[in-house]
This record gives sequence, structure tokens and C-alpha cells, in this order.
Amino acid sequence: MVKFFRKIRQQLLAENKFRTYLVYAFGEIFLVVIGILIALGVNNWNEENKEHQLGNDLLIRIHRDLVQDTIQFSRLINRNNALREDLKQELVNVYDGIGSMEEVQGLSDTWDNLLDQQFAPNDNTYQSMLHSGSVGFIKNPELKDAIIDLYSDYDQISTLLGSISDWMIGIASHMDSETDFIKFGSGVSDLFTTPEMFNADDYAFLNEKDHPKFKLFIRAMSSVAFYQKVNNHYRSELIKKCTTVLNRIDHELQKQ
Repeated sequence: MVKFFRKIRQQLLAENKFRTYLVYAFGEIFLVVIGILIALGVNNWNEENKEHQLGNDLLIRIHRDLVQDTIQFSRLINRNNALREDLKQELVNVYDGIGSMEEVQGLSDTWDNLLDQQFAPNDNTYQSMLHSGSVGFIKNPELKDAIIDLYSDYDQISTLLGSISDWMIGIASHMDSETDFIKFGSGVSDLFTTPEMFNADDYAFLNEKDHPKFKLFIRAMSSVAFYQKVNNHYRSELIKKCTTVLNRIDHELQKQ
């Protein structure tokens, strides 16, 4: 094709048709420019299509993470509610009087489970988006803001729960240093293999309601119950917010 156009130009110059040559040259330049613009348009379309697909992929991954979070939050709330009822009954038993080491071990198991309140949402996709700068691939500005706001709530709640956890652990640690309650935990009780090491004297303070150790024990139980209650509250609020964002993502993906 290039040789063909060159041959035409040479022929026009040889025939001294300079004016016709100029018209032809401008036409050739015009065709080249049009070709470049078409190529740029195709390239831009490909890039936009690629970014659009990347944005959809991110929305699908965030949707998956939020579904997992709502399932996890709901499961933990139900688990905590059951544990709270267990703790209520255990405290009734304590105030009625502890008569065996098995009762204390049951109380210790409930205590250990209530301590396990780690807030660990599935935010890997969002963190990856932040680090790679790919948040901009989500073209719907309202949806993008809703996602950013949700994960900002995640961060704030994580910080708040961390502070409450530190307060609770401080009380729990004080109880562990002042009493032998820690010996009844399933993770350590098997170490104490003789009556001298492990006996009824280790929980005697639980039957002395006016003893400072008993009051410290009740304070520790109250702190872990408070921590559990706060966890349930914030997880319930996050389920609502996650559901709202999930519905927006569904709507965005369905309209494309």
C-alpha cells in the first residue's frame, strides 16, 4: 500500500501536476490522521473496557468478602448470646455456692470462650485496592464512597474494641495474679497432677462473697460480659451496613 501511494506521488510530480499533488498529499495526511484517531479511539475503548472489567471484578470480590463477614458476624452474635446465657447460669451457681472442681472448670470454659472476641473481618480485597490505587476502577462515585465509609467503620470499630479489650485483659490479668482461677482452664489444668497441686482450696475464695478475691472475680466476669455485649452491638450494626452495601453492589452489577 505504501509503494502504491509513493508511485502516485511520483507520477503526479513527473507530470508537473503540483496542485493536484498538494490536494492528494493533504488527502493522504488526512487519511493518516483519521487512522491514528481511530487507533487511539480503539485503544481508549480497550482501556476503558479493561478498567470497567477490573472494577466489576473488584466489586465481585468485595461482595464475596462482605457476605463472608455478615455470616461470620451473625454466627459470633448467636454464639455470644448462648455463652451469655451460660455465664448467667454459672454466676447463679457461684452465688449458690461452688461444691466441686468440675463446676469451676465449667465456669472457666465459659470464661475462656467469652474472651475470644477477636474482630477480624475479611478486608484483604479492600486493603489491596488501597495499596494498588485501584479504588478508582469503581466508577459509581456513590457506591465507591459507601464502600470506603464501610471499611472506615471497620477500622474505627477495630480500634474501639481493641481499647476495650486492653481494659478487660488488664482486669483479667489482675484476677489471674491474685487468684488460682487460671489453674482451672482447659489449657493448663492437666499440668497439675496431684491433690497437692490442684485441690478445693484453689477455688475456696469463690465461696467467700466478702473476700476481695471474690469481688475481683465478679469484676473480671462483668468486664468480659461487657466486652462481649459491645462486640455483639457493633457486629449487629455492621451487618446492617454490609447489607446496604451488598444491595448497592448487586444493583450496580445487574444494570451493566
